[in-house]
Amino acid sequence: MCSAHSNRVFFFLSAGWGPVVRALPIINRLADYGIASSFAIGGTIGPQIRSAGFDLIELSLPAFEAPADERREWWSPYHFLAFRDLNIETLLGHVEAYRKAISDGRPAAVVTDINPVAALAAKSLQVPHVTISQSLFLPFRKFNSTTWALPPALPAINRVLDHYGADRVESAEYLDVGDITLIPSIPEFDPMQNAPSSLHYVGPILGNQLVPLLSADRFTSANALPEIFFYPGRPHDTTGASGQALLNVGLAALSAIDATVTVATGGHDFTIPEYCGRHLEIVPWRVISACYKPDLIIHHGGHGACLTAISAGIPSATVPTHAEREYNARNLAGLGCGEFVAMNHIDVEPVRRTIESAIKNPAYARECAQWSRTIAARKYEGAELAARSIMRLII
Repeated sequence: MCSAHSNRVFFFLSAGWGPVVRALPIINRLADYGIASSFAIGGTIGPQIRSAGFDLIELSLPAFEAPADERREWWSPYHFLAFRDLNIETLLGHVEAYRKAISDGRPAAVVTDINPVAALAAKSLQVPHVTISQSLFLPFRKFNSTTWALPPALPAINRVLDHYGADRVESAEYLDVGDITLIPSIPEFDPMQNAPSSLHYVGPILGNQLVPLLSADRFTSANALPEIFFYPGRPHDTTGASGQALLNVGLAALSAIDATVTVATGGHDFTIPEYCGRHLEIVPWRVISACYKPDLIIHHGGHGACLTAISAGIPSATVPTHAEREYNARNLAGLGCGEFVAMNHIDVEPVRRTIESAIKNPAYARECAQWSRTIAARKYEGAELAARSIMRLII
């Protein structure tokens, strides 16, 4: 067991801005209570976070590349675990990197956000462990998906836990169950059943204003055109060039729609294709707020993007780029908050029809506005409740 000697919390995040957006408000609330935080995230995001003054944990992770012929399905970190079932040496190398960071830093608690390798390290060291997750990754989810299935990762998981003399788990999803499990969402979007009392819906945590990217001033059009905000996600992820492909298809579809279009790149290096529409604005980041509330959001189906749209009361045209995101997109559409394109139909014409339908159907705007009011009326405490939950575990 690793004993805690610091008044510090370690956050180990999965890739992309989504986990960062919901972690930063929690980190700030913990700081208000005198508890410092450090976190680790891969890719180019880490250095940007450090430049904003946040403490970054350095990890030396062995290189791993998903097989090219299987990449379409490599959307989840659980696939990495499953792939290492027969030879867990590479997997153990990744777990050891997290274990070393935890053992050296001796945090009061570890928080993982859909990072099963870091969760393995936390469980093997028996440190206080908080998870941030969503229904799809948990054993208590109410709905299954026709496109999503967890890969057979359990044998590798339990071989790692056996290696360290830690308790086995009954299913791979239990890596996302901590001493406390926080759901930054609402029950209707992330429905679960028979969940333990240690699981808490804290409501949407949307720290978009805390992201250390330049948020451009809003463009004001002289024409009374619909305003469309387009967030394609990352250019590349473990499924391949998903974000770049979405940007290409989306802009081709938007060329035939009379609207003011703003694309937020997330600070990533996209190749911007030719655009024939009325007006296109490219910005690193833009915060949805009372000062900027577009008529429609086009996005990739990320959990944070969906909750941003619901909370702001803005309809979505969702173009999910892998199975987890299609699950989110179906749940969003089920709330009456827009339409989505099935993964096997992502092409210019289906995307164009979905955008036009989502922006022209007034029922979507009405339903979104009602959900926004409902969330506000419930007075979720979000990051504040998450911070207090973490503190109860360590103090």
